[in-house]
Amino acid sequence: MSCVPFEPDYACCDEWDSLPADLQERSTDLAWSTLKTLSGGRVGNCPVVVRPCLSQPCNACSSWWYDNLHATAPWVSVGIDRGNWVNCMCGTPECSCERLCEIVMPGPVAAVVMVVIDGIEQQLGDYRVVNGNRIMRTDGECFPSCQNMNARLDEPGTVGIYYVPGIIPSPAGLWAAGVLACEFSKACTGAKCRLPASVTSISRQGVSFAMSEGLFANGLTGIREVDAYLVSINPSGLTKPPTVWSPDVPWVKHRYETPQIQVTP
Repeated sequence: MSCVPFEPDYACCDEWDSLPADLQERSTDLAWSTLKTLSGGRVGNCPVVVRPCLSQPCNACSSWWYDNLHATAPWVSVGIDRGNWVNCMCGTPECSCERLCEIVMPGPVAAVVMVVIDGIEQQLGDYRVVNGNRIMRTDGECFPSCQNMNARLDEPGTVGIYYVPGIIPSPAGLWAAGVLACEFSKACTGAKCRLPASVTSISRQGVSFAMSEGLFANGLTGIREVDAYLVSINPSGLTKPPTVWSPDVPWVKHRYETPQIQVTP
């Protein structure tokens, strides 16, 4: 079974159910790997485990109050929000001076597989994903302020988040994955498929020769259903996820490890 916890849609592959199970698995793995590469890591990712270093200063306020930079009341403090100087007022019924108990992940989160604190797996309803990349506690507790990076994740004093990076594939994405897996399976069995041959015949001054362009050289597969989805989620043809650096975003150090778990859809 593929490590990607999203099942492709094989509706356009009439012969899929008759294929050997090992061929189905290899074709699906290759389809997700191809989509991961061509989408710049947006889809097709396997779960990873990240251990955040959570020791960081807390913000004075959890919400901002804007006054066109001209407020003069003594209880209004000045801060920076996305590079702009703003005034922050705390203590009103509309805001709180308490820190939100959340972990900012190093990128978008498609799915959270498991959260482990002090070696104990947390209940699924005890946290949720907010704004695409923040894991927030919802059980009234808080994440530990620091963890022992030298300890194993099954030991006290540790925090580990097993998650799938990227975005959740839409129905169109699941369909694209199924179509691509079907074409890979056809290539294996010798059936007629729509994958590019990667060879171009050229004639110059009466001399003909063949030149290999490389598979998916232009970042597309040549299969219209698959390419339509790739263009919709990666219109700029990025080869890796973009990274945004800002002095206003709290910096959280992360340590990655290889998860020792079996993920099923």
